[in-house]
Amino acid sequence: MTHITILYTANLRGNLELLPRLQTFIRQLKAQPIDEGDDVLICAVQPVPTRTILLDLGNACAPESWHCAATGGRSVLIGLDAMGYHAANIAEALTDESRERLKANLLGLALVDADHDQLENDILLTCRGGSKTLPQSLVIVLSPAETTHLDNHILHLKNVQAGQVGSVQLQMVAGQPRLVGHGIHDIPPNTPPDATIAGAVDFILSEAHQFQKKHS
Repeated sequence: MTHITILYTANLRGNLELLPRLQTFIRQLKAQPIDEGDDVLICAVQPVPTRTILLDLGNACAPESWHCAATGGRSVLIGLDAMGYHAANIAEALTDESRERLKANLLGLALVDADHDQLENDILLTCRGGSKTLPQSLVIVLSPAETTHLDNHILHLKNVQAGQVGSVQLQMVAGQPRLVGHGIHDIPPNTPPDATIAGAVDFILSEAHQFQKKHS
C-alpha cells in the first residue's frame, strides 16, 4: 500500500505576491499526518510509503497582469517551478513560442494541455478526463471540476480560488486507488512568507521589467 497526497491550486491569475505565503502554507500542509481512513496499521514492519504531488489546475496568469502580458504568460509558471510544483494546466495559456522559451530554461514543471500529458511514474496527469481506457493505475485530471471524486481510476479535483489550496488523500492498494479524504483550505492571514520564494518573485519581476523594456 502507498499513500498519495495531492495538493493543488488554481486561478492565481498573476498574483505573484501570494506565492511566498502560499509556499509556507503548502509546507505546513505537507507536514500534517496522513489520514488512514478506516484502516489501522497495528504491526507494520516498515513505514507505509508516502508520496506528495503538487499541481496547478490552470489560470496561473491573466492578461490584465502586466508581468503576465510582458512574459507571454510565463512569469507565474516560473514561480510555481521554483516552489517545486510537478505540473500545471497551461491549456490556452501559452503560445508555442512561450512554451519553447520555458523548455529552454530547463523548467522542471510539466506543462500539461490538450496535446501534452505527463506521466509521473505510474500516474498520468492530463487535461482530458474522458479516456477511461488508459492503462495507468491512476489518472489525475488537471481541469477543475465541480466536486472532487474518483471515477474508477480517474481522479477529478474540485476548483479552488487564489488563496486556497485543495488537498486529496489516496491509498494505492494492489494498483487500485482509493479516495480517503479531501478538502479545501484557506491560507491563514498570518502565514509568513517563505524567504526563498520571496527572492524568486523579486527576480521574476525584475526579469519581466527587463523583458518589457526590451520589447516596448
